[in-house]
Amino acid sequence: MDLARAIEIMERHDLEGLVLGEPVNVFHALGHWPQIGRTRMAQPPGTFALIARERPGQWGLVTSRFLHHYTWADGRARDDVACWLYTALGDEGDESVSPVADAPVLPLRDPELQTPVEAHRAATSARQAGASVATGDAGAAIVAAMRSMGLWKGRVGFDHGVVAEVAARHDHPGTLVQADNILREIRIIKSPLEQALMARAARANVDALNAVGHAVRAGAVHHELMALFQIETAKRGNGAVFLNVDRVSSDLSSARIVDGQTLMIDGVSQFRGYHGDFARTVFVGEPTREAEQAAKAAAFGWQAVRETLRPGMRFSEIVATGEKAVRAAGFSALIGFGPHSVGLAHTDEPGEVHGGFWRKPDIVLQPGMILSVDCPTLDTGIGGSAHCEDLVLITADGCEPIHPLHEPVIVV
Repeated sequence: MDLARAIEIMERHDLEGLVLGEPVNVFHALGHWPQIGRTRMAQPPGTFALIARERPGQWGLVTSRFLHHYTWADGRARDDVACWLYTALGDEGDESVSPVADAPVLPLRDPELQTPVEAHRAATSARQAGASVATGDAGAAIVAAMRSMGLWKGRVGFDHGVVAEVAARHDHPGTLVQADNILREIRIIKSPLEQALMARAARANVDALNAVGHAVRAGAVHHELMALFQIETAKRGNGAVFLNVDRVSSDLSSARIVDGQTLMIDGVSQFRGYHGDFARTVFVGEPTREAEQAAKAAAFGWQAVRETLRPGMRFSEIVATGEKAVRAAGFSALIGFGPHSVGLAHTDEPGEVHGGFWRKPDIVLQPGMILSVDCPTLDTGIGGSAHCEDLVLITADGCEPIHPLHEPVIVV
C-alpha cells in the first residue's frame, strides 16, 4: 500500500482510520492473504487489518491465536504490526482482554525434532506471550484493537458487514462509513513495489498467453485452450484467472476452432494477487479479409490511444481518441475502447454506486496508475474476432508499457 496516499485519501474523506476484513484489503494493508480468503471456504472474515490515520506506519492485526501461529508467522517478520489475538470466532459481547498464554499453541513433544517451520512458528508465537492483547472472541478483539488504536469514537471506514455488526453490538459511539470505493481510490495509484509486482505478473501473463496462441490449431476445443492457459501461467509462477477465447469465457464451452478462423485470446492471471491482462489476435490459416481488417483496426486503434495517454486525460477522451483514429484511418470495423485500471483486481478502480449497482465513472488518469484499454472488434459475421491489449504505467508526461510489446497478430 502507498501509505502516504492512503493517509491523503482518508483525510479527503474525513476518516480517522480503516478496519478491513475483505481478504484483498487485508493483503493490501499488511501483505498477508488470510487463510480463509485464500480458499473457497465461503465464510465471513476472521482476520482484520486496522490503519489509523494519525499513526502512520503502525498497523493493527486481529486474528485468531491459531491462525497467527499457523499462517501469519510463515510470512515476513513485522515489528510494526500490533496483534490482537482471539481464541474463538464469534462475538459474545464481552470486552475483557487478558494476556496471551505463555504456552505452545500446538502440543510440543520434543523440541529437538521440530522442523524449521515449526521452530519459526513457535518463536513468532512466543513473542506474543504475556501481551495483553488476547480476548475470548473475535468481536472483542476487534473492539479492543479499535480502542487501542484510537478508532473507537471516530469516523472510520469499513469494508465488511461483520465489522458493522460488531460495532453495533458494542454500542460504537463513532461513525462507520462503507469504504469499498475509498479503498479502490487508494489502490488505483500503485506504489513502486506494486508497480514491480505488476510488471512481474504482466510479463509472465504475456508469455503464457503467447504460448497458448502459438499452440492454437484447427480442431482445438475452447475449454482445452483454457486449461492450457492454466498450465502455462503456472509454469511461470502465476495463477490463471480467466482466458477469453473468441469472445467465449465459459470454461464449459466445447466449441472447436476451425481452419481459416480468426480469434481473439484475452488472458488474465495473477502473481501474489497482482494481475496481468493481455490480448492478441490469432489467425488460424488464411483469415477472411474482414477479419484481417478488424485485427489491423484493433491494433491501430490501440497504438493511436497509447501515443496520447497522459495524466489529466479522462476515460471518455480515451474512447473518443480511439474511435476517431480508427475512422480517420478508413477502417470500417467497429472497435470498442474500454479503459480500466488493473491491480489487485482485473477492474481495480472506484465506481459510482447507483441503487446498489456499480457503474464506471469518467476517471481522470494520474501518474502511478496501471491502465488497460480493451480494443476488441464488436462486429460479428466477419470470420471471427480480434483484440489487442497491453498494460501501461501512466507516467508524469505520458505512459510506458510494463511488459514487452509483441506483434498484434499470432499466425499459426
